[in-house]
Amino acid sequence: MRAARRMDGIERTLIRQIFDSAPAGAINLGLGQPDLPTPPLAAAAGIAGITAGRTFYTSTAGDPGLRAAIAGRYPGFASGPENVVVTVGSQEAMFAVALTLVDAGDEILYPDPGYPAYAVVARLIGATGVPYPLRPEREFRIDPGDVESRLTERTRLVIVCSPSNPTGGVNRKEEVAALARLLERRGVAWLSDEIYGGFCYDGVAPSLTQASREGGIVISGIAKDVSMTGWRIGWAAGPAAIIARVIAAHQYLVTCAPSVSQWAALATFTPEGEAERARYLEIFRRRRLLAAEGLAKIPGLKFGMPAGAFCFFVDASAYGASLPLAKRILESCNVVTIPGEAFGSNGAGYLRISYAACEADITEGLRRIGAELAAGE
Repeated sequence: MRAARRMDGIERTLIRQIFDSAPAGAINLGLGQPDLPTPPLAAAAGIAGITAGRTFYTSTAGDPGLRAAIAGRYPGFASGPENVVVTVGSQEAMFAVALTLVDAGDEILYPDPGYPAYAVVARLIGATGVPYPLRPEREFRIDPGDVESRLTERTRLVIVCSPSNPTGGVNRKEEVAALARLLERRGVAWLSDEIYGGFCYDGVAPSLTQASREGGIVISGIAKDVSMTGWRIGWAAGPAAIIARVIAAHQYLVTCAPSVSQWAALATFTPEGEAERARYLEIFRRRRLLAAEGLAKIPGLKFGMPAGAFCFFVDASAYGASLPLAKRILESCNVVTIPGEAFGSNGAGYLRISYAACEADITEGLRRIGAELAAGE
């Protein structure tokens, strides 16, 4: 038996490799998930669903009530359940959308630094992934000119992520509008990854859904903003005719999203659920300030205050290449950080440091890093 050639060179992400190599008891400042518990109202709804026997398949597209609630997130873009499919997390949504929109031999543009799955999904469906840069001098916001210079006759899809993982950058309204006009003029679809949309510290992150009503698909989920990563509920929303095709791809990938998780998710689309989102955001706002204070005490590190998400993307190049540095910090300090190379070549020299950990771990983890780097000078 042999693996298919499409799997050559495809391994677990560097993020997961570092997680798996961390010893027990390590302080984890590489977390891509909040450490907070699932809100009680969602947990109770999941338990009630089990008790009531709501443990069978739902329709492939998902529970109609949940789809309608999700559509309400995108006024003017999604008018009802027909514009939404509920998926097994936002990553499955991305895969189903790419299968629907992109043919083998087409090109997909994606951000660098950016989420590692973008390039891998392109490769798995037989497309070519083409990175476009997010530049530190622009606070890692998108430059439509960088996208335009990489468009070719084969470009079929442009992936945008704002707020950004791993940088925390948030695109501005005028940048989003310019990108939408560009892609509409060139006849290229967009995929807006808004999984961190609930973590924007200065208002609401501008979305392509507000600038382009028919030109693309938005994916998101409840994993981050209400700390429900393990419940595996995401979605894709867009024009009904395209979403119908995404639903077909989704069926052959997973049949449907977990029924109990859907009942739990629906509880978060209530006034009580929105209050929980607001409470969690305030917790992370405090943690962001705490992490910034700790990082500022370490000479040689350069960083900006992230406008969204829950990670600092720190220029640590003064201490050498970031992969050996992350390994050194793990081995010497028992602290997990993620080297920027995990997110693309433009991440070289950077560390992603998450403040999704508790305040005590943020403080102690950064103290240990500072002491180690000072000792090694």
